[in-house]
Amino acid sequence: MMASIPYENGYEHWRDELLLLDAIIQFRLDCRVQLEHDNPYDPMRGLLVTEEEVARLLSDRGGDEAMSAPLAARQRAILDMRTAIDARLAANLSENRPLPLLELASRFGLLAFERQCVMLALAPELNRKYEKLFGYLQDDVTCKHPTADLALKLFGGSEAGQYALRATFEDDAPLMKWVMEEGERPVSGLAKPLRLDARIVAYLLGASDFDSRLAPFARPLAHADERSLVEVKALHGKLLNFVRMNENKRQGGPMLIHLWGGEGAGKKTHASLLAGSLGKRALSLRLPPESKWSAETDRLLHRFFREGRLSDAIVVLEPEEPAGEEVGSYRRLLTWTRDYRNPVIWATVSSQAMSGLPTGDEMPLLQVEVPGPDILQRQRLWMHMTSLNEQHAETIAAKYRFTPGQIRRAAEHASQLARLEDGETEVHHYEQGARAQAHHRMGDKARRLKPRYKWSDLVLPEEQLDMLRQASAMMRFRGEVFGKWGFEQKLSYGKGVSMLFAGPPGTGKTMAAEAMASELGMEAYKIDLSQVISKYIGETEKNLRGIFDEAQRSHAILFFDEADAIFGKRSEVKDAHDKYANVETAYLLQQMEEYDGISILATNFQQNMDDAFMRRLSLVVKFPFPDADHRAQLWKAMIPAATPMSNDVDFDLLGRKIEVAGGSIKNIVVTAAFMAASAGNPLGMRELVAAARQELRKTGKILLPSEWDGLF
Repeated sequence: MMASIPYENGYEHWRDELLLLDAIIQFRLDCRVQLEHDNPYDPMRGLLVTEEEVARLLSDRGGDEAMSAPLAARQRAILDMRTAIDARLAANLSENRPLPLLELASRFGLLAFERQCVMLALAPELNRKYEKLFGYLQDDVTCKHPTADLALKLFGGSEAGQYALRATFEDDAPLMKWVMEEGERPVSGLAKPLRLDARIVAYLLGASDFDSRLAPFARPLAHADERSLVEVKALHGKLLNFVRMNENKRQGGPMLIHLWGGEGAGKKTHASLLAGSLGKRALSLRLPPESKWSAETDRLLHRFFREGRLSDAIVVLEPEEPAGEEVGSYRRLLTWTRDYRNPVIWATVSSQAMSGLPTGDEMPLLQVEVPGPDILQRQRLWMHMTSLNEQHAETIAAKYRFTPGQIRRAAEHASQLARLEDGETEVHHYEQGARAQAHHRMGDKARRLKPRYKWSDLVLPEEQLDMLRQASAMMRFRGEVFGKWGFEQKLSYGKGVSMLFAGPPGTGKTMAAEAMASELGMEAYKIDLSQVISKYIGETEKNLRGIFDEAQRSHAILFFDEADAIFGKRSEVKDAHDKYANVETAYLLQQMEEYDGISILATNFQQNMDDAFMRRLSLVVKFPFPDADHRAQLWKAMIPAATPMSNDVDFDLLGRKIEVAGGSIKNIVVTAAFMAASAGNPLGMRELVAAARQELRKTGKILLPSEWDGLF
């Protein structure tokens, strides 16, 4: 017996199936005439479709000769046609030559009768003559698509056979759930229309490889670049072993992988790598919190999981994590996961983002953290994704604790900036790109400082300036110390720079923080303690945790002003309030040690700070009250070069006579400038002394008349 020749393409297959469908329709019509003495050619049948038109439509390819043969011979011919088609389909399967209908049946577990129903529903998409034929057969010219009743009569065989096949058209059956068009269906099972979903039509005809309706929410994942990940081999091997082990045990049953890690850590890239190793593609979908789900969300999930089945893909679900302390349950999402045959990956930022995940025999579950890169890995990523040399990559890697995804986005942003300037991408473009990624959501708990000062603007003793430069160097040379010298492996915490600025008001603590941010090119945020401290137990810790979490994401300098109010000495426990106040202090110590960035605490009273806390600080910088020489420098530094000045201004004299800190000097100079401008005069000693009198009165300090002598 000669082996059947497989179909070359879908068109060859559709052509044979449609010829067979025409023969079946003609045979059924003639059977009704000869065996049931019915008149299917009633002139009023279908109202507009006549007997002549039906005959013409059915004979346009088969020929009149075939239709004139006896019914028994035609029945045998139909069986022979079906056998020949099935033999060629079997040849396609044995030679692994895909055909759309076979692939569809495999993806959704469709049996022979269900495949015939798909072919029946596809017929009007291939040739519009079937719209008229179906209207005629169903005695309703408006019914241009087949129904379950028509499919049963054409392909169901005997009455008993048709009855047994009615379960095919239940709403939860694969044919109706995944293949046919969504929407409300009639109560009567026989009246259900068999109308293919638009995505199924496109799939069968090879018109597209992705459902365009999913585009705003879902996308296929691109082929993964292993060089853009860290710890590739270990994590990839763990995922692959988990999948293969459970495939053998469960024979293609559902399995769930929960990957968690920072934004851009590479969760989807690892999913893409896993899919590639399994010879599959990967699709990802972003979802709102389950509390915000609507009917549209369920429709989106239905289309997404159908797309996953069509492409035999690994699916990646990215549920948006609820705000605050709420934990997402996503139990409704599990119902979609349980009957999916490929691995399902849930990708979240937090390890606690999901609750109620299945365990044990219900569904295999693997939870794995996708770690962020250490400083050496960040340096390599910057060098791989950008044109930075080793030195510049080391500097920017030390400054920003970015994930691979953030580094890639920063590099893309830098390239766009360079193109706008019509030049090459340079270091400052990458700095700008990095700062654009360092977003934060601190809200009303912090205020962004706008650094305007540099080291040269600070008027401090050399010892304090050296300590500030040392702190800056600790951040700048993190790459060399933690990376090349290996301290990253030795220290599990305490890798950040924590500092205390202690000194009287107005001595330059905030100014020094701005100068450090400007020198390092980093953002700085001043924490509003009134929004952090709460009388409710646990709320202060919650607020602080949110601040430090956001700081980790934005890689910003944290500046706590008047920090002794919250970082103060722990007290003896006399009541519940003392107990929880001490818990808050201990929690803050822990957060400070775990933070990898720069945290600056400012206090006017160092003696109020807890001793245990002081030991955990990297540096303590004491801002002294300025002496006469430093005050003279401050007076001079506060006046812009563009300000018109009188010749009588004596900075040394002002420094000796008026004992105020830099903050007060700034207030005096600004007030005096407005006095001089309103009088139409250049800034002189008269205005400076008058403004100084006002400033001193605010603080309750009055100079004797003799002490003002010689000022003007």
